[in-house]
Amino acid sequence: MNQKPIAQLGFWSSVVVTLMLIVFPLSLAFDWSLAVAYGSSFLLAPAFVAMMVSIHHYAVPEKKVWSQLGLSFAIIYAVMCSLTYYIQLTFIENNYLPIANEVTAPFVFIPGTPIFAQDMLGYVFFCLATLAAGPVFTGGKLEAWIKWLFIFNGILFAIPTLILPALVMPVNAAGTGVGNQVGDYANIVWSFYIAIATGLTATLFKRLKSIA
Repeated sequence: MNQKPIAQLGFWSSVVVTLMLIVFPLSLAFDWSLAVAYGSSFLLAPAFVAMMVSIHHYAVPEKKVWSQLGLSFAIIYAVMCSLTYYIQLTFIENNYLPIANEVTAPFVFIPGTPIFAQDMLGYVFFCLATLAAGPVFTGGKLEAWIKWLFIFNGILFAIPTLILPALVMPVNAAGTGVGNQVGDYANIVWSFYIAIATGLTATLFKRLKSIA
């Protein structure tokens, strides 16, 4: 099989994933426009699927069952979370119709709303995708780092992400409640953690591209 298309798609998709994972926490830390946070998260979804497609085709035959499982979880994540952020960018942030607050309230992205719970469930599948894909990487030190960062991402973050929407924490639409702040800090830590893993994945595909 020609490895060059796999290497190219894997490299560029991993780069985009890493960049979006860096832009998102920076937008929270420096209080940039919500459009930046939502836009980077929206673009993260298809880029992550493309990266997982590349990982699936990179995997040796006996490991493809795990990469296929990871890709399947990634698709579920992408559908759920891209819808979340598209709604924020359009219906919530740029809707000038005279719609009652009772109508838009379930779609406001704060802890306690249905759209927030949907987004958190989507990221559970993101974590499960990396957990499933981890065993694919069986090469040298670089692949070992990717493997365990992916696996620990699934182990460390999937359950807390699943539980978070059920926790009762003070929140408000202004983003100054305890629940909002806890969520922001958790997002910043997680984003930089997984950005390291996807940055290393980009390095792996760059090496593959040089020999393809």
